[in-house]
Amino acid sequence: MIPLSKLHGHIAVPLWYFSIFLFFMGAIYFTKEILIADNQKRALSSAFYFLGILATLRFLLSAVQRVQSDCLVLFFLSLFVYALYYRKDVLAGLSLATAAMVKLTPLIFLPYLILRKKFKAAAAFCCFVFSYLLLPSLLVGFNTNMEYLKNWLLVHQKNPPEYFIWYKNQSLLSCLGRFLTADSQISILKLDLSCVWPVFLVLAAVLFGAIFIFRKKPDAQNSGPCYLTEVSLVLICMILFSPLAWKHTFVHLIIPHLVLLYYVMYLHPQERATKVLLIASFFINTVLNPELTKPFARTIQLYSNITLGTLILYAALLRTGYKQCRR
Repeated sequence: MIPLSKLHGHIAVPLWYFSIFLFFMGAIYFTKEILIADNQKRALSSAFYFLGILATLRFLLSAVQRVQSDCLVLFFLSLFVYALYYRKDVLAGLSLATAAMVKLTPLIFLPYLILRKKFKAAAAFCCFVFSYLLLPSLLVGFNTNMEYLKNWLLVHQKNPPEYFIWYKNQSLLSCLGRFLTADSQISILKLDLSCVWPVFLVLAAVLFGAIFIFRKKPDAQNSGPCYLTEVSLVLICMILFSPLAWKHTFVHLIIPHLVLLYYVMYLHPQERATKVLLIASFFINTVLNPELTKPFARTIQLYSNITLGTLILYAALLRTGYKQCRR
C-alpha cells in the first residue's frame, strides 16, 4: 500500500480498482495451471471461465464496491496453492505469510500444512510471518513496533457484539447465533451466545476433519484436480470459520467454483449430482440477492442463504474428492 499512498487520490484509487481485477484474474490463472497440469494440451473453453466468473461475480463486485483487500488475499493464497503444488516451499511460505499479514483468516492453512506433512512450507511460513512482524522495527524501533503489534491484536477484540448475529454477517458462527441465541428474531432455542461457541467449535472440527477422511490414491498424489479439491475445502472452511464473513469475503469461492466446473465439464460430464449441487449453490448465493429479492432480502439473509450456499459447495467438493481421491 505504500506506493499507492504516495500518489494523488485520483491516480491511486483507479490503480487500486484495476489491481483488484488483476488479482482476481491472477487467481484464475494459477488455478487453471494446476487443473490442466495433468493434461497441458487441454484447452479450457470460454464457457468454463464465464461460468466460474459468473458464479463469483456478486462477491467480486462487492469487493470492488467496498474497496476491500480480499482479492489481494485471494491472489497470494492462489500463489501459495500454486507454489505448494510445484513444491516451491519457500515461495509457498512467503505467499501464505503475505496473505495472513493482510487478513488473519489464511492462518487456517498452517494446521493444513502440518497435517499434510508439508513441514518445509510451514517452517517458511512461520519465518516470514516473524520477519514481517519485526520488519517495522527497522524504521520505528523495537519498543514502538511491539506497541503497534499489541494494538493490532487488540483491535480484533473490539468488534461490536451485534455484528455476530447481524444478518449481513454470513459466517458459520453468525448463522448459528441467529438460529440459537435469544437476541435473534429467528431463534429456535434462545441460548446465550457463550453457549453457541461450543456448538460452533464442534461443527468446525467436523467440517475441517472431514477434509482428511479421504486419502489420495498413490497415482493421484500429483493430480491437479484432486489437490485443488482438498485445498478448496480448506478455503471454504477459512471463509466460514471467520467470525465476520461479509459478501466480499466470499470472493475466494472462485477457486472452488472453477474446480467443480472442471469436474463436471471435463472429467465427469455425466455427473448429475454435482451439477445439481453447483446449480443450487449458484441459485442460493447469487440469484437470491437483495437486488432481485428486495421485499424479502433481509429475511433471506437472516436465514443465512450465503452460508447455506457455501455449505452446498463444500458438500459437492467433499463428494467429488471422495470419488476421485479415496484409496
